Amino acid sequence: MPRSVIILISLLLLGVGIGALLHDKQTKVAFIGSATESVDSMTLATNPLLINNGGNTTSFDGEASSQIKILESQVEYYQEQVRALQKENSQLIDKLASLNGKKDTPMPNPPCTPGNPIADDESPDFVGIGIELVKTRGLQDIPIPTVIVSRAEVEKRITTWLTPQFRPDHGKLQGRALAAIGVIPDRVDTLALKAAFLSHQIGAWYDQTDQTLYLTEKNDEKENALALSYGYLFKHFATTLYPSKTKSMTLDARLASDCLLAGDAALTRFLHAMRNPTKGGGGGVGEDPDDPSRAVPIPNFLREVELLPFDIGFDFTQALHSIGEWEQVNAAYQRPPTTGAEVLDARIYLHETPFVLEPIDWKNNIISGKTPIWDDTLGPLATAILLKQFIPNPIALAILPGWRNDHLLTYSSDEGTRDHAVWQTLWKDSDSADTFFSAMRTRFLNKYKGSTPSSNAAPNVFQLDASERFILMKRTHNGHGVFVVDASEASFAKAATDKLAPTVIK
Repeated sequence: MPRSVIILISLLLLGVGIGALLHDKQTKVAFIGSATESVDSMTLATNPLLINNGGNTTSFDGEASSQIKILESQVEYYQEQVRALQKENSQLIDKLASLNGKKDTPMPNPPCTPGNPIADDESPDFVGIGIELVKTRGLQDIPIPTVIVSRAEVEKRITTWLTPQFRPDHGKLQGRALAAIGVIPDRVDTLALKAAFLSHQIGAWYDQTDQTLYLTEKNDEKENALALSYGYLFKHFATTLYPSKTKSMTLDARLASDCLLAGDAALTRFLHAMRNPTKGGGGGVGEDPDDPSRAVPIPNFLREVELLPFDIGFDFTQALHSIGEWEQVNAAYQRPPTTGAEVLDARIYLHETPFVLEPIDWKNNIISGKTPIWDDTLGPLATAILLKQFIPNPIALAILPGWRNDHLLTYSSDEGTRDHAVWQTLWKDSDSADTFFSAMRTRFLNKYKGSTPSSNAAPNVFQLDASERFILMKRTHNGHGVFVVDASEASFAKAATDKLAPTVIK
């Protein structure tokens, strides 16, 4: 119930109480006044209740009249307050009705789209659970108008929001880059797949243009608390978290921002479920092979990239919440994490000295007359997903704390469908670089089974001539760097190494 309505009811009850009290006092005064007219002088002389100021009863009547006037003024004041709150409440109802597209509606009920009706006895209580989630999260908000639509409609609205967030060719070029480095099997449009998958994982989208949450039909017995949590948080923080400059954000920086918002939504859902174990929770995709999200033809790497913010982001947001509750989490939106390294370790994010990426200077990255078609930073989070495809997950995760920067370039290939990938990584010390080098060596050997490493390679160099790819990896930056080339042509692999990573660590 809105605060203004509660105050209104309280004041009305108070006014009724004061009115009853006033009526009671007026009755008593009238009774006393009539009684004084009938008593004789003996009664006046002997009754102490009527003797006042030398037996003058008018002083008593004057005091009672004064109290009545005070009470009357108080009643008038409260009536004015009631009228003001009634006006405020009416304006609030009109605002909610206009947002919901209805008139004379005291509270926005979730409407249904034509052709997709919901029986009254089965209508989800989006208002109720929304209020609970807002209270759990500590947000000042009113229930969001909610519309039940098809999943295709949710996907369409996600796409509409994502499109201006990136360059026009972002999805297709990123798909080529990820295929070149070997984390997905074929070129895909990553943005299209992202929208399709999030329509399952979130199951809703808050449209900023009409201030409405579009929610897919419920698939289980619980309401989609994740979708509602994400919608309210998106409404409050999306503009701050994803300004127009996001077109130049790297994958690493984008994942860091996603972890804050998605992790916040996941934590809100979790805390709400803890307080409401019978009805809390709901939302998100499952690991069941028959889960509806499996119908989206998204490569496993991209699937894990989209799920990661709800997992790693949960831990990051929980760490902030444990330090300063929601005030600390809210402050993070004003200074969001800029890299996965901060998300992995909240102490790095909260440190007085900001985390700074170690520079990778490639002033001239033209190789064999080719300019890169893709220039990005994967970051430690995506790097871990890349490694865990072919090595045990604990080893992949153990490498992450040593990450300091990386730079991925992709060049178009004249042969085959996979382009050339050039990837420079930097680590905090030689031990971290050693661990990454070893992990990547294992990854390549497992990915290209049957291929034999070159025995003529220099120390600290790994070279693998697979049937369809030419792999070259070497140590750089005084032992702190690992340079990787995954190319479709041996000549390009050698040219890229000679130009961008000429130094070999002895």
